[in-house]
Amino acid sequence: MRAAQGFALLLIMWSLAGALYAQEVPAGQMRLSKIEVSGLQRVTEARVVEASGLEVGQQVDVAALDAAAERLLATGLFTKLGYRYRTKGVEAVVTFEVEESKAERNMPVVFDNFVWFTDEELARAVREELPAFDGNAPESSGAVAAVTRALERLLRARKIAGQVDYMPSADMAGGNAKHVFSVKGVSIPICTLQFPGASAIAEKELVGNSTPLLKADYSREFVEGFAEATLKPLYWQRGHLRANFGRPGATIAAANTTAGADHCKGGASVSVPVEEGAAYSWEQAVWAGNAALTAAELDAALGMKTGEIADGLKINKALREVREAYGRKGYIFLSLKPRQEFADETRRVTYGFDIKEGAQFRMGTLAVTGLAAADANRLKEKWTLRAGDVYDASYVDEFLKKNLMTVARPGTLQQIETSVKPDRQKLIVDVTLNFK
Repeated sequence: MRAAQGFALLLIMWSLAGALYAQEVPAGQMRLSKIEVSGLQRVTEARVVEASGLEVGQQVDVAALDAAAERLLATGLFTKLGYRYRTKGVEAVVTFEVEESKAERNMPVVFDNFVWFTDEELARAVREELPAFDGNAPESSGAVAAVTRALERLLRARKIAGQVDYMPSADMAGGNAKHVFSVKGVSIPICTLQFPGASAIAEKELVGNSTPLLKADYSREFVEGFAEATLKPLYWQRGHLRANFGRPGATIAAANTTAGADHCKGGASVSVPVEEGAAYSWEQAVWAGNAALTAAELDAALGMKTGEIADGLKINKALREVREAYGRKGYIFLSLKPRQEFADETRRVTYGFDIKEGAQFRMGTLAVTGLAAADANRLKEKWTLRAGDVYDASYVDEFLKKNLMTVARPGTLQQIETSVKPDRQKLIVDVTLNFK
């Protein structure tokens, strides 16, 4: 390697958080006869070759090999990368020597509101920066920067006056992690909504239940979340327990949209595909792991009858009733996991419930604060859940409903803070009623 060339190249690679070294190649071009990779542990050789952009049979020179090495380092898959070659006449075999980065999550990439481009156009642009891009990208800052550059280039090419914004996304438990890229600084009102695949529920009814969307700027993430939280329950209520909404798509709305020319200038026509699935009726519940309550008691708490529509909302409410039945018997850390078994020939569904009841808790101490001593004692006298009694998780709310007027002052709004503290060692629950 020439010293000056090698030094410059090394500086470029360190700026990408890696290191690259290469050997001198002839000034002329060579025909690439083979590509080899050494040092791989997790990444496949095929993926490295694809990401390099090289193909067997093409003509290569120093610029082509250096560019291929830069592309590989930019993927974030490697902390160090070098190459060597051997020649026979004008034929060349190049070997990339790599040191893989530590295992890193690959996260789906969401193009949230890029309504001016198809998903394929967006993916193709990103592959210019990340050749191995398949809809997912590493969580590294280098990968995020590469996707951002590609999207900014697309916006400039279409003369769209907006800025690329990035926000990582995950659910409350840290799962379902995603890279979310959006365009800021541009208004994209939702002008029209369509739900291809809808028949059991008329498209008009779905649109009518989507008024909040028609008042908002387009966001694929928001539309998807809205359909999941607001529209899917409409199907559950009718027994379509397998209904699913697909990924929303959007295009620039036609100029003659009926939603209003001013409101919809530059706006989006949004399509949300739906797979309704069959409507199911209730067959039965099958309980496992229950001891404190019998199957008959649990069936009664659930309140579902064979042959009725398997209303998903009613089933969810019924499960709360089951939890409350256990809570009244002191089982406050119940684990209840439902699973569905669908019989498509009869359009019936059976729910299996795996129960872990946990320990039974008893009443500990009752404290009343924020009241005059006489009022606090009068309230305690009405508390019939004594220390050592099986704890009833519903008792506090029922007690306050019945007895709050005992200590309420005329013309005042009494605020009460309830503290319920289970002790897992002693298996007791201490209750504090704090009046403010």
